[in-house]
Amino acid sequence: MRPSAFVGFGIAVVLFGLSGCGIHAPAHARVFATTKVPSDEQASIAQGVRLASSATAQVATLASSLRAIDLHMRMLTARTGLLWGYRGRRFVMYETADGGHTWKSVPLPNLPTDDISAYGPGGAHYITAVIDSAAMWSLVSVSHQQAHVWITKDAGRHWRETTLPLPTGAVQFAAGQWMAGRLGWMLFESGGYDGVAAKYLYRTENSGDSWQLVATSTGDLPHNGVRTAMSFAPNGKTGLMAVVDDLEKKVDVVETNDGGLHWQPTSINLPSGITQPPSVELALAGPGETLQLAVEVQVGSASQLLVMNSSYGSSWDVAEIGVDNLEAMCASPAGDLAALEDKSGQQTWMVSPDGGQTWYTQAAAGLPASIATAASVSLSSPSPNAFFLVALDARLAPTLYESSDAGDTWQPLG
Repeated sequence: MRPSAFVGFGIAVVLFGLSGCGIHAPAHARVFATTKVPSDEQASIAQGVRLASSATAQVATLASSLRAIDLHMRMLTARTGLLWGYRGRRFVMYETADGGHTWKSVPLPNLPTDDISAYGPGGAHYITAVIDSAAMWSLVSVSHQQAHVWITKDAGRHWRETTLPLPTGAVQFAAGQWMAGRLGWMLFESGGYDGVAAKYLYRTENSGDSWQLVATSTGDLPHNGVRTAMSFAPNGKTGLMAVVDDLEKKVDVVETNDGGLHWQPTSINLPSGITQPPSVELALAGPGETLQLAVEVQVGSASQLLVMNSSYGSSWDVAEIGVDNLEAMCASPAGDLAALEDKSGQQTWMVSPDGGQTWYTQAAAGLPASIATAASVSLSSPSPNAFFLVALDARLAPTLYESSDAGDTWQPLG
C-alpha cells in the first residue's frame, strides 16, 4: 500500500493511439522558404504569417464520438487538457475544461494532410504538437527539407507560421520542448535506414522568431537509433537525451549543461543478455542538475524496470524491479514515480516516493481487468492527486478513467 506521507506527482506528457472524428478548419495559404540552411550559422526562417483561425466548437464525450488515430494527451491541470491526433488524413485537436468529461475542437490553421490511416504515424507532412502551457503550443511538420512550425499564444485563436530550412537528409521531427514561452528546442533526424539516424538540434530564445542549429551527430549527438527522448531542466541549461539503438539493443545517453550547445556521453549499465531492444519509459531533467531515466529491458523471459538517477556529469545510481507487464508510467518533476502493471490479469498500481528505490503496490481499484488486453494504455498526472488514464480496446475505442486520490481509486469518465 501507499504510505500516508506519500505526496504525489506533477505533470507528465503521455502518448496513445485511438481512431475516428474530426473538426472543421478554414483554409489559409501557407508560406514556404527556399533557402538552404547554413552549415554552422544561425538558420534563417521565412517571414512569419499570422493566421486567424475559427472552428465549430463541437462538444462531445470521449467515449461517444471522439476518435483520432495516433492521439496524444496532455493534461495541464485537473480540469484542463488537450488531445491531438488524426482523423483519416487530417490532424485534429481537442480541449477539455471540465476534467475530461467533455471535449471540444480547437481552431487550427490550414495544415497539410498525411495518409496516416494507411501508413501509420511518421513520414512527410506528419504533424507533431509541442505544448508549453494552456495558451501556447506549436505544431511541427517536415517536408521537402523544411520544417513548418505553427505557433499560437492564445490557445489556437491566432497562429503564426514560419519555415525552417533543414540540412540534407533531415526528414522527420524527433522531439521538442518549450520553456516559459520563449526558450525552445527542436530535434530533427534522418530516416534511420539500417539503424543510422543523423540528428540535428535547433534552439530558439525568442519564441521561434529565429532558430540556431546548435548540435548535430557529426559533433556530440548520437548517430544511431530513431526512438529518442529529450528533456531540459527548468534552468534552461541542464539537459538529457536518450536514444534506443535497436541494432545493438542498447540506450545511448548524452548530457548537456549549456542549453544544448555541447553534449557529453554518459555510461549507463544495462544487464547482459538483453533479448529485445530496450524501451525508454522516462527521460527527465529536473530542478538543479538532476537527471532521471526509466528503461524497461527484456532478459530472457523476464522483464525488468531500471530506474536510474544522476546529477549532471556524475555516475548513475540504478534501482531494479521485476515487472510482469508494464502498461504505463509517469513521474513528477521531483522524481516521484507512478506506474500501472498487469500482474497475472490484475491491474496493479505502483508508486515510488524515492526515485525508484522503494515501491508500494496495491490493486488498482476501479480499473477493469479488460485493460490487460487493451491495445494501448496511457497515463497522465497534472497535479499531486489527479491522474488520468486512457485505455483502448481491440477496436481502438477509448475509455477514459480519472483518479482524484493519487491512484487509490478510479472512475470512468464519459
